[in-house]
Amino acid sequence: MNLTGKLIVVIAATSVLATGAVTATAQPTTDVPSASHAAAASPVALVFVKNAKDPSNSTLQVWNGRTRVATYRAGSGLGTAANNGTAKGKQSRNECVKNVGWLPNGKYRPSSFETSRNKTIKGYAIGLPAKNCYPRKTERNALFIHSEMTRDRKQGPRAGADSPQRWDGVSDYKSNGCIKLHPNHIAQLFSYMNKHGRAALLTVR
Repeated sequence: MNLTGKLIVVIAATSVLATGAVTATAQPTTDVPSASHAAAASPVALVFVKNAKDPSNSTLQVWNGRTRVATYRAGSGLGTAANNGTAKGKQSRNECVKNVGWLPNGKYRPSSFETSRNKTIKGYAIGLPAKNCYPRKTERNALFIHSEMTRDRKQGPRAGADSPQRWDGVSDYKSNGCIKLHPNHIAQLFSYMNKHGRAALLTVR
């Protein structure tokens, strides 16, 4: 029996990034398209580990299966080492305080991956679903993993002490609840996802 039109698909094994932290001195990756081609069952996952002593110095880990391929400094909420133990500091570490507290613990399925977002948050942005905090069941919404940059992923002009489209320093790790990364690091994250697949899961703990 003759068979015609046979198609042989060769799946090449891809290598992963070396395990360990990536410093903020790395060069940003520009013109990285969205990972729209990536399979839905991606092995890539993110883990945000809170630092109660200094929420602005927490970490975002990038995993590919059981291999941790990168660790970035990240922040969520308005907590810092300076306000640890104060009334303001307690609020910023309370996941039920909207626009002040850090992200609620739990699992999130990222809902969008944008490289040229042009709203209040600009440039690279990973959308997260709304989540109720514990134990008050207050809904936290408008949640993202993002940085500070322009729509085209560049650094905007300096405008006062805190430019919303420019990374001004470690104070920019503070947020209204979103997870924030250095511009170079979120660029590296998108570059990695473009090769290995979108992050299918975010765990916050």
